[in-house]
Amino acid sequence: MAKTLKEKNRPQLIAFVIVNAIAFGILLQGLDRGVSFLESLTKGNIAILGRFVAIPAALALVIGVLGWAVPKSWKETVIFWRIHNCLPSSRAFSAIALRDPRINPRHLMEKHGDLPSVPAQQTALWYRMYRKTAGEASVEDAHGAYLRYREMTSLAASVLACFLAASAWTHPSAKTLAVGTILILAEYVLLLLAARHAAHHLVANVLAIESAADSTLPKT
Repeated sequence: MAKTLKEKNRPQLIAFVIVNAIAFGILLQGLDRGVSFLESLTKGNIAILGRFVAIPAALALVIGVLGWAVPKSWKETVIFWRIHNCLPSSRAFSAIALRDPRINPRHLMEKHGDLPSVPAQQTALWYRMYRKTAGEASVEDAHGAYLRYREMTSLAASVLACFLAASAWTHPSAKTLAVGTILILAEYVLLLLAARHAAHHLVANVLAIESAADSTLPKT
């Protein structure tokens, strides 16, 4: 059975969480203790190595649970900073179709009639087009990228919350707290932009393919 896009993204999500955990664990505990941990790991310390090998399995379970437990609407709000009609598909015909030179709105109207302007109706029509083009490489790539960066963006927000909670427990210096917070916020912004761009490309690629296909309605 072919892997779903979520399953394909899982190794990268696990790597993302591990890197963040190690980086900010070292930041909170101090460089010396972090270097000592890495040296023990590279020397084959069985106890540490066993725990380290178990981490990806545990994280895979946690990420799988969070992926289904956290509502999509919350993830989309974290990315697009909107409560309603977050996705670019809600502006597929009123904005994206008018700005992308690959998309011919007239061809879309020939196939689907008057294009909607209400956000929910735009999303509904776009999704019908997506169902027909989901197997196209450009659509699948953009969809996979959007899902991947959407999860990473929401995880980055969780990392920030965990870092601040851990800081309250470990009491790092003000400089350490500031540096860690700035780094996580920078990571969040970069992932947010990547998720937004991937979502925009997903919507545009579907419209471009659909507008390039032959019209199914009789021409007058």
